[in-house]
Amino acid sequence: MVDEKEKIKCVRCSHVADDKDKYCIKCGAPLMNYCADTKRGKSKHHCGANNKRDAHYCSKCGHETIFKQRGLI
Repeated sequence: MVDEKEKIKCVRCSHVADDKDKYCIKCGAPLMNYCADTKRGKSKHHCGANNKRDAHYCSKCGHETIFKQRGLI
């Protein structure tokens, strides 16, 4: 039996996304729950780590995740 990659569902609308999608094509929500402390932010750390889909805060630096900031979780 061949292991199939787990399909990514949008946390906002439950649309099943393609493997290479970064944002949902139906509602525009991000599909990966990155640390919101990125190079575009005001922080000096610029973490941007990928977190579990249910993480409210980054497991690497403790900053909010984008899912929490955007009200997706």
